[in-house]
Amino acid sequence: MSDFRTGYLYTLAPIHCGGEGDLGNILDIVREVHTDFPYIPGSSLRGSLRWDVNSIDPAAADKLFGRELSADGQMGIHQVWFGDARLLWVPMRTMSMNGNRNVFTWVSCHSLIGNHALLSGLPITEFPHRPVGTQVGSYYVADAQLEVSALTELQKQAIALAGDWQQALADAVKSTWNHNRIVLADSDFQTLMEHSLWTQIRNKINKLDDEDNEDHSEGGAEIFWTDVCIPRDTILYYPWGYKLNKTNPVAKQEHDYLMDVVTGLFQIGGQANVGRGWVQGWVTNDTLPGLKTSQSVPVEA
Repeated sequence: MSDFRTGYLYTLAPIHCGGEGDLGNILDIVREVHTDFPYIPGSSLRGSLRWDVNSIDPAAADKLFGRELSADGQMGIHQVWFGDARLLWVPMRTMSMNGNRNVFTWVSCHSLIGNHALLSGLPITEFPHRPVGTQVGSYYVADAQLEVSALTELQKQAIALAGDWQQALADAVKSTWNHNRIVLADSDFQTLMEHSLWTQIRNKINKLDDEDNEDHSEGGAEIFWTDVCIPRDTILYYPWGYKLNKTNPVAKQEHDYLMDVVTGLFQIGGQANVGRGWVQGWVTNDTLPGLKTSQSVPVEA
């Protein structure tokens, strides 16, 4: 029996996981090849969590994530794993509804809802090709108009999150999230998402001349690159779980260190020095396998 769990990330700052793209000076983000949707690689998530656990107790980090490659080429065995964090709900701040401007709305699509429901054990149901949402009405974004119909009861269950919200988010976000969501067809979501990604033009300041300490270049500064990020207020989900070692399994204290990190605030991705990458995490199951349940757990020899 597999130990398979669901975790969530709520972005509190733009997330940049990726590198230079092939479109000139655009610093793009990693995207799924088959959908072109941005995501956070499991390796980035794992690395961020390991870094924070290591700052608490390096021995616990080695036991949970496996000892890093040593000079003699030896590595430890990991006992916790993390999958890729995929988009679930993307915020749209530029929508208007029935003549009212600045309607803050989260948007998702059929494939993301279906994959999340399959992973987290929520009801799986079909959605119509037309937009459906928590509030019926006419929505406008750029030149597009969306006529949003009501969700059925089964569709409402299918778009829920598994487990309880992290308490701070439940107080600050949940009530808005309950009333402001729209589910689109995949192709419509793909188009709309490109307008909701966070972008910033960054400048390179030219170096001053060593002799007279003046900038002799034209303009004194030049446009250097454009950053693309997953915007703040995005909700992502990821699979994770334990694969305990038979002879030296994770103890409660090490598990508690991991829970402190994975259910708290932490940074993912690049440009951390300018405040990017902050997320609030939470998980649907915070128990150590075999400690509070009677279920058998996967054991690795």
